[in-house]
This record gives sequence, C-alpha cells and structure tokens, in this order.
Amino acid sequence: MDETVAPEPAPAARTIGERLRAGRERSGLSVAAAAEKLHLDPKVIESLEADRFNELGASVFVRGHLRRYADFVGEPGAELVASYAAKEARPPPPDLTRAPQPERRSDPRRLVTPLVGLACAAVLALAIWWILPGSKPGQPHETVQPTLTAEQVVADSQPESSPVPPPAPAATTPAVEVPTPTTTEAPPPRDEATPARPTRLKLELANDSWVEVYDSRGERLFYDVATAGSVQSVEGRAPLRVVLGNSLGVAIDVDGQRRELPGNATDGEGARFVVNRSGSLSRAR
Repeated sequence: MDETVAPEPAPAARTIGERLRAGRERSGLSVAAAAEKLHLDPKVIESLEADRFNELGASVFVRGHLRRYADFVGEPGAELVASYAAKEARPPPPDLTRAPQPERRSDPRRLVTPLVGLACAAVLALAIWWILPGSKPGQPHETVQPTLTAEQVVADSQPESSPVPPPAPAATTPAVEVPTPTTTEAPPPRDEATPARPTRLKLELANDSWVEVYDSRGERLFYDVATAGSVQSVEGRAPLRVVLGNSLGVAIDVDGQRRELPGNATDGEGARFVVNRSGSLSRAR
C-alpha cells in the first residue's frame, strides 16, 4: 500500500530586519557591539532590525545605513537595498476615513419653534406696556412743582453784587538760560554681522567609507556612504566635525591645502577629527 507524504509548507519569506538580525546573531555580536564597531547609535541598529525605516529619516539615509549594516553582518547589501526600494515604491492603501459624505440639508421646520417664542415675547411686552399707569395715549401727566427752601428765597430776593475784579498778575522773574552741555558723537559701531568665510573641505577616498560632516552649528553637511575613487567636497562654517568609517587611503584638503590626518584621531579603521578655523586638524573630543 502506497503512502502519500504531504509536501512541507514553504517557509515564510523573512523581512529585511529579520535577515539583518539573523546575520548579526551568526556573527555573535550584540546590538551595542555592532553599533560600536560601525560608530552608530544603537537605536539605528534597532530600527533596521525592526523594519522601522521611517525613524531613520529620508530614504537616502536609510539606503546608506542598510547597505553598510548588511555588508557588515554578511548579508547582500545590494539585494536588501533593492527590496527596500521596491517596498517604498508601492502606493499606500486608500484612506477610507476620507470618503465623501452626503451633504446634510437643513430642515426648515426646526425654525418654527424659535419664531413662535419670539412672537409670544413681543405680545407679552406690548401687554405690559399697555397695563402700566401713565402709558395710555391721551392721559394727562401731572406736573410736579419743585419746593423752594428759605435760603433759596432769601438768596433770590437779594440784589446782584458787583463783580469782583480779577487778581493782579504776579511778578515774573526773568528766565535764566542754562547752557546745554555739548556731547561728542560716538563712533559708529563696527559691523559685527559680517559672516565668516566658509571653510572648504575635500575628501579623496581610495576605499568605500561612511562619511559624516557637521558644521559649527551642528548642521549636517554630508551623511552617506562614499564610494571608492570618489571626491566629496563640502563648505561650512568652521570648526567642522568629521567622522570616517574607513580612513585608510583618504586624502584631505582644507582650502586647497593638503592636510595630514592626526595619528591620535584614528580608532581602528575609522577616524574622528575636527577641522579648525585655521585649517589645522585635531582629534575630536
């Protein structure tokens, strides 16, 4: 008797984050260890492994983090970036909460009750005005004569007194002119709002490297993966803070002058340094 064996169900396709987490676990690294190796915030690793790509900002930053982390844990970076791009290109589902609603028409019968109430109030006010005394037409009004006191009678019987002459004007003293002190005009203030000349930084990379450049205000000037053989140029207000994921074979020019990377600024393959206003390089604190 032949026994038929049911085929095993195909394993569910793993997401991008699950593949990244599996690659990290194969390498025997924790999230903190992987973040330290890549000079990244551990929250970036957690967002990538949880497929929360919207927490990483624009899509160009997501692709850069995704490619770099995938290559680090042994996963195909180009394939995962293509999967993310295809998922991002899908149209979002329609929002059913914004479906058009039928227009509600007002019921004219709802205005009957307020109109009846206003008519009743007008009739009641007219009745009160008619009942009050002295409000009927044609009825004479009594004139009340004011009562005069004895003082007012005596005052009215006395003749008018002669007008009192106005007082003589008081003698005025001549005004003494007080000399006003002369003030010397202060020199106009110097224009301190003139912006400082920006510092030009050029990086010539011999290998693929993650590059971050920030100006003195903390604004991001460059934040992406730079490929081997490329030249990256930025301008910004010094001091500039630079982070290199791979500092091997990187040539640095500041305002057209070649600068050497300080030896204490490197950490393994990576480097962190500061471009000062004078154009010199120093280790980032």
